[in-house]
Amino acid sequence: MARCCAFGDAMSSAKPIRILALDISTNPGFAVLEVKRLKSGPRINLVHVASVSTTSKSPDSHRYSYIEAAATVVLHEYGPFDVVVREHFTKGRDKRATQTVFGAWAVIDLALGKYGYKVDVEIQPTSVKRDVAGKGSASKDEVEAGVRRILSLPDDFTFRTDDESDAVAIGLSYLIREKIIKPKE
Repeated sequence: MARCCAFGDAMSSAKPIRILALDISTNPGFAVLEVKRLKSGPRINLVHVASVSTTSKSPDSHRYSYIEAAATVVLHEYGPFDVVVREHFTKGRDKRATQTVFGAWAVIDLALGKYGYKVDVEIQPTSVKRDVAGKGSASKDEVEAGVRRILSLPDDFTFRTDDESDAVAIGLSYLIREKIIKPKE
């Protein structure tokens, strides 16, 4: 959480703040948000959003290697980051789902560690939904609509997967919780 404390200091300077937000699963989403403090208020820029898709037909070792490689690309091409945030996860729908998500979690942590990062903040899924969409039981479509509203995304902007819009939502939830931005009504 040390980076979070430094985050407040950084917001008072002209230097943009970069956030890496992660929606971790065997099809993880990655979002890079940059916040600039302007006299008119903070401006959020969606710098990068991506996801990778793996299949249960592949051995876990292949899936995890691909996920680690994707995380490494984002870290290498879009860092440095001031804050790394992810959605909190404790249990999947069954034992196998839990195992594979924790495997993806571990290889992303491995990639983060190679670049000197760790996850600074974890946010509960219901909190992300409430912060971005207005209710803790929001659907995937409602979360994406909240992301679009907060970022004022153009109608022709497309998220390839729910994992991408969820990753952005996690980053926005962090910004809302830290009172760096206010959700748009």
